[in-house]
Amino acid sequence: MEIRDIIKVEQQRGIASTVKSEDLIPAYTEGVQKFLRNHQLEMGDDWVKMVGERLYKFSGKNKEGDVLGSSTDMGVAIATFCPEIPLITGQQLLELYSRAENKNPFGSVYIDFGVHINGEHEVNPTQAKILLNDFKAKGIELGEGRVPNFNQLKLIADKDAGLAYKLTDDVCFDSIAVVSAYPFEGRVGKNGLFGACLGRDGGWYAGGGGLRGSDDCGRVVRYDAEGVAPKKLEKPAKDLVTTLTGNFMRKF
Repeated sequence: MEIRDIIKVEQQRGIASTVKSEDLIPAYTEGVQKFLRNHQLEMGDDWVKMVGERLYKFSGKNKEGDVLGSSTDMGVAIATFCPEIPLITGQQLLELYSRAENKNPFGSVYIDFGVHINGEHEVNPTQAKILLNDFKAKGIELGEGRVPNFNQLKLIADKDAGLAYKLTDDVCFDSIAVVSAYPFEGRVGKNGLFGACLGRDGGWYAGGGGLRGSDDCGRVVRYDAEGVAPKKLEKPAKDLVTTLTGNFMRKF
């Protein structure tokens, strides 16, 4: 599905569209394989299996070729491994939502776009503590709560949580939205790290603690004026990571 963001007929700001499997899956799979292999010796096979299941949680594709499924973990992974795919930001999604008369412009699907963090590290404690420390190190105050977009985060390996997130090196104070910038209307979590999304019902949510949760109703959405050619994969060696990858690729 494609939505054109137009101010006037003669001025187009960009195009938001659901991501096709052929544009995402090759580059994404290559990135996941490299990530798993880079940490396999240190973290062990149990970690590889757990993280592989979380990052390979897409369900396949529909007849239009759209990737089915979305999770906070996978959103940060796409931003980390496939920066050439410009994932839609919360601000862009909010603009399209407003133009659609406060409705989900993509219909009855949910769209993850970032995370919400506030208070203490009680919900998703390990991941929350890591990201809270990163905010502190960069001198960025949380205030009422912050909502970084996926492209402001990078995925890291963690022995306890499996996966965690940190802020990108170029992120700055003014670029990270405060929680009140979105119409969450009380649907926010307290003291921890949560997924941020536009729901199937058109509601905005920032209280989901299940960072790995994904189902067929999720869509990955990009926002750009020009398409980006998919990255080609090299043939992987036959090992545990390849086995997990093969099981995932057969869905497509």
